[in-house]
Amino acid sequence: MSLVTVPYQFIREHVLLTWHDALWGYERQLIGWLDIVNLAEDQLCAGSDNPLEIELSGLGKSETQLIGETLRKLANIEPSEKGIDSGKIWLFLQLAWLFKNRTDVIDALGEVETIYADFDYPLEIEGFVRYMPVTDDYDPSQHSREENERRLFSKWQQYLNEGNCEIGKRSTQRK
Repeated sequence: MSLVTVPYQFIREHVLLTWHDALWGYERQLIGWLDIVNLAEDQLCAGSDNPLEIELSGLGKSETQLIGETLRKLANIEPSEKGIDSGKIWLFLQLAWLFKNRTDVIDALGEVETIYADFDYPLEIEGFVRYMPVTDDYDPSQHSREENERRLFSKWQQYLNEGNCEIGKRSTQRK
């Protein structure tokens, strides 16, 4: 399941993407062409009259090359924001989507390990990567496999709660 295309409705519920964020995800196939078009439509509904967003909102599947080109133009003219980098946002979205769907996956913690590698081993998620050494007073050898897994899922949930606050703050600032 790792590095899946996250549905735009889920993205919309969790974060307000910038065009830089959208481009980062699009280039890595984490968001599809139709979702990019939907993002442009959302911008227009919010009152934008940017000609590139208008153009992007009208493109179809047969024009995916134009979608990429237009998306790059939008990202290039967008003022760059200081703060959360796009990779961190997509890491959060991948892990949030996986967590939501963890019961549909044979080995959700194994998928976390794959995401950990695919995102170049980010420090912020080491606490719920099974093979990483424990950095606090917890001794896994004193607990059952189920207890150890519950602890990892709890740390994963904690990461998502903290990430949601951080991304939520970012999204409120952009409105």
